[in-house]
Amino acid sequence: MSGERATTRTPGGANAQAAPISTNPPSTIRPSPPAPPPVEPRRRHRTPIEEVNYVLRQLRIPELADVLLYAQRTLAARDAGPDPAVMSEILAAMGRLHPAYKNTHGVPLPILRGALVQVPRAAFEAALLHAEREGRIRLVAASLLAPFVERAAGIHDPKRGLLYFCTAPEARGRREP
Repeated sequence: MSGERATTRTPGGANAQAAPISTNPPSTIRPSPPAPPPVEPRRRHRTPIEEVNYVLRQLRIPELADVLLYAQRTLAARDAGPDPAVMSEILAAMGRLHPAYKNTHGVPLPILRGALVQVPRAAFEAALLHAEREGRIRLVAASLLAPFVERAAGIHDPKRGLLYFCTAPEARGRREP
């Protein structure tokens, strides 16, 4: 022998792979589906104070001064009686908005509140209730099944229900055809 090694050859050559052993017929072998993507852990909901803290950390110093001033006004208006200036603003806004809503139950409180965004909610509601006691406006409750009513935007009265519309004292509500 001249230096050659004896090797045994297998059918299919040196790189041939063994056939998989399966008990199933070839027609039923299916490729396995791809692995599902990893599930991200659910984020827990933030509490309101955590949300406020998150937003405040994103504000600049001049913006924080504005937020502080608004918060101080809100706290001052919380226990104060109705402000005559706020009542005047409400009546002026009603004078502008009421003609568009004269054939309805009245101006929805979210619309009226949108006209007076600079007024804190507590002062706004106190002025509305005081103006109604004086007979300058009339607050109308929304029916229980009324569509498109934002429950959180109304004034909850234990006797009358959800006060949601503001109208002129002489108006008698929606006219039915």
